Amino acid sequence: MATKQPSTATIRRDAPENSVAAIRRLTEQGYDSTTAEDLADAVGMSRSTFFRRFGSKDDVVFADHDHALAQLEHFLESTSLPPSDAVVEGTADVLRLLVRDPEAARLRFELMRLTPALRDRELVITHRYERVFANYLRTSLPAESAAWVSAAIAASLVAVHNTTLRQWLRDPHPDIVPQLCRELRQLVSAFAPWFFAPGPSEGTNRVMVAVYDTAASPEGVLSSVAAVLDAQ
Repeated sequence: MATKQPSTATIRRDAPENSVAAIRRLTEQGYDSTTAEDLADAVGMSRSTFFRRFGSKDDVVFADHDHALAQLEHFLESTSLPPSDAVVEGTADVLRLLVRDPEAARLRFELMRLTPALRDRELVITHRYERVFANYLRTSLPAESAAWVSAAIAASLVAVHNTTLRQWLRDPHPDIVPQLCRELRQLVSAFAPWFFAPGPSEGTNRVMVAVYDTAASPEGVLSSVAAVLDAQ
């Protein structure tokens, strides 16, 4: 059995600078009304430093997601966990990062609810998560897996994560990560035929029902059964 790898939170600790002050400013003033200078002032930077650090208003809002994606990709590339465990652990680490600052998570959610342009960017972020998972699964699942399997599992992982995150935003509670892990394991079990390759003899066993004359001798029955098996 593979040794459990450290979570992405321990693999990389260079989390992005806390952008909660900038997100709060965007929420209070409105996305369109807030300038880069306003955001630079909110985080205590010069305008040029702000642009070097964040790039744009959108990048401030999604800084945690960019970091979570980088950590997830690094984890999946380096882990020796079985794929069924790796996708659970990687997804859980994304949630750990996104809820580590409850105020920033709540403000980000409120800002996206009020700003259609940010909801469009959120869809792009969702697709990026799916692509990272799908790329990993394509090279990790059994070679005979159907072409659609990686995409289907990837989309399901992201859907379960996003649903759990939204539940937490409405009703924050400390057991959110264990809850997500339980739900992800249920998901993995639904895809068990693709996560777990058959063993050496599994998938080759056959059941044969024999119908024979009760008056036949044991030797005659065995000879008939052997002939049928040899013909298979």
